[in-house]
Amino acid sequence: MLKGRGIISQPVIALNSGKQVGEVKDLIYDIDENRVIGYLVENGGWLRNSKGFLHKEIFRHENESLIIIDESVIKPIKYIPALKEIINDKRDIRGLRVESDNGQSIGIIQDLIIDENTGEITGYEISDGVIEDLLKGRFSIPNTGVIIGQDRIIASTEINGIS
Repeated sequence: MLKGRGIISQPVIALNSGKQVGEVKDLIYDIDENRVIGYLVENGGWLRNSKGFLHKEIFRHENESLIIIDESVIKPIKYIPALKEIINDKRDIRGLRVESDNGQSIGIIQDLIIDENTGEITGYEISDGVIEDLLKGRFSIPNTGVIIGQDRIIASTEINGIS
């Protein structure tokens, strides 16, 4: 399992040439499908010149790099409909408040926990504030038992560690 922020800034290497052909700028994920769809490699400003590739184009993840077959899989976002649609939707759960189903504040989503092989988002890393992070560290909740709303996430009190 990987954390999303751990993937950002990783080099993208083309297997056929062995050269670095980019660097991951951000993850592009579908909240409804609960998985990473692709990666933004160059941020050209609001889609016009941005480039990326689909998660399925990763040959392997190795030595903190994403290995793709060749550079041709990196394309302008406007030519990859699945990525373009998600970017246009502008839904990002990072930074959303998490509350239990009984109304108690749990914290803020700081990161996504991802299965590197499938791209599935298996959970979320939660921050309960800087002081609590320093004293107790951040904690994670699974992606099951949560309802994702526009401005917050509701987590079932049945999730381990939520009371």
